[in-house]
Amino acid sequence: MFLAIANHKGGVGKTTSTLALGGLLAELGTCLVVDLDPQGNLTTGLGVELAPQQPSTYQWLTGQVTVAQAMQKTASGVYLLPADNNLSRAEMELLHKSGSFYTLRDRLQPCRADFNYVLIDCPPSRGWLTINALAAADYVLIPVQCQFFALKGLAALLETVNHVQTRLNPKLKILGVLPTMAEMQTIMAQDVLKALKSQRDFPVFRPVPKSVKFPESNLAGEPIHRYTDDARLLTPLREVVQLIQRQANL
Repeated sequence: MFLAIANHKGGVGKTTSTLALGGLLAELGTCLVVDLDPQGNLTTGLGVELAPQQPSTYQWLTGQVTVAQAMQKTASGVYLLPADNNLSRAEMELLHKSGSFYTLRDRLQPCRADFNYVLIDCPPSRGWLTINALAAADYVLIPVQCQFFALKGLAALLETVNHVQTRLNPKLKILGVLPTMAEMQTIMAQDVLKALKSQRDFPVFRPVPKSVKFPESNLAGEPIHRYTDDARLLTPLREVVQLIQRQANL
């Protein structure tokens, strides 16, 4: 199963969600995570520091290396295609080539036989990299921060998803919306969650509470479930994993 984790808005928990879900899925089967953000936060969050000449998603997408040459197995058992700021050059080099929006799909195709789960951490933009991720994915998970402007970001991404479904990938489905950094004691968070649940086009998962444990676990290079056993933080993520498993087995 290929799952893109996307939102055009930055700071909503895409990378944190990818780290957490990847760590949990790696205990259930083989899991590859693809860092498709030139900031490389997913790479750093898994405890990987790329050496200057080390292959990354840039060299892999542009056909300079194979997936086996670019991929690394991390301490948590998650396989990683790492990224650094060189990735931003891929769009400039590949955008005008025929079929460029299927570059990621084509490069990932051999991984279907080797991995039970492939998670793609998208950059916070509507650009070429995000479109590639959606064109390659079976499902998209949308993390949404429980703040006022989050709903505008969600609306923009849903437009992009609809565009991709119509023109590039009719099989793409929305796995659901994951409310993140939720402070449910506040009226704003309650209103955002109510607004999300009022839309019937996609599932809305249980909110993931705001917690310092997430940045701490990222700094430690560990998935959150290896860093804490706090059920408030882990239960919503385990529910997402359960749905991923069900959809992967259909």
